[in-house]
Amino acid sequence: MLTIEPLDAACGAQVRGVDLTRDLSDSLMRALTQALYDHRVLVIKDQRLDKASYYRFGEQWGDPIAHVLDHMRMKDFPAMMTIGNTEERDKDDTVRNGAALWHTDQSYEAVPASATMLYSVIVPRVGGQTHFADMVAAYEALDDETRDRADRMTVGHLYGQTRLRADEYAVTPLQGDRQVEAVPTCWHPLVRVHPVTGRKALYAVGHGAFRIRGMDDAEASDFLFRIKEHCVQPRFVYAHGYEVGDVCIFDTLSTMHRASPIGLPDSIDDDRARLLWRISVRGLPAVHRAAAA
Repeated sequence: MLTIEPLDAACGAQVRGVDLTRDLSDSLMRALTQALYDHRVLVIKDQRLDKASYYRFGEQWGDPIAHVLDHMRMKDFPAMMTIGNTEERDKDDTVRNGAALWHTDQSYEAVPASATMLYSVIVPRVGGQTHFADMVAAYEALDDETRDRADRMTVGHLYGQTRLRADEYAVTPLQGDRQVEAVPTCWHPLVRVHPVTGRKALYAVGHGAFRIRGMDDAEASDFLFRIKEHCVQPRFVYAHGYEVGDVCIFDTLSTMHRASPIGLPDSIDDDRARLLWRISVRGLPAVHRAAAA
């Protein structure tokens, strides 16, 4: 039996009683999408997925995105990536910890991600969490003057251009002119209205947010950094510690996230080894597209 239980945390809910290799009915997807929009983050427990079944589940949430870092795509599923410390490329610290900064997936693209999911294949004994900031709650907690200003602001985003906190790592760098040219500066409202719920949320003040239309760049950088500091207060943040078989889905229009830094294991059997499969999607879930049609 499907159960959805809110977490004792700033946001998030835990889901049990579903087998994603089989249960992809419209009624299930409506329940899961509603839960995601209510809680920002869903953790679906006890899954045993292969790449094909996981990808099929991802397609129910929108159109899977092939990441600009094309050298990091899965060869057999180019809209999927591996995240962790078990592959040869992960010996490079800028790759292994390139998500250990606050960011919003594909915010540096004109049409950003609407949801991301991470499936835990290998879990370290200690560490390896993903931290989520509830950007709806952060928006609603702003003082009236700042909220009114934010409502009118449009932010420029460019891959990796944001001002980092002392505890953040630099984003995994782009490789070559082709990748750089694929993600020119784009603009998004600082406050987004969710296409399904209509709720307002602060949007993407990490990773690439570096400019505000009509504002001096230095002033814009200070303002965006102040808003980021507001958003990542502990009262708005949930840190998810994975178990094998977790599918963790988050609404990227209503959250910001970061990885915990990780070191290198001696082998794939090491207690420090970590491996997640990542899918990000654009657009509405299939059940909402069908309803809109």
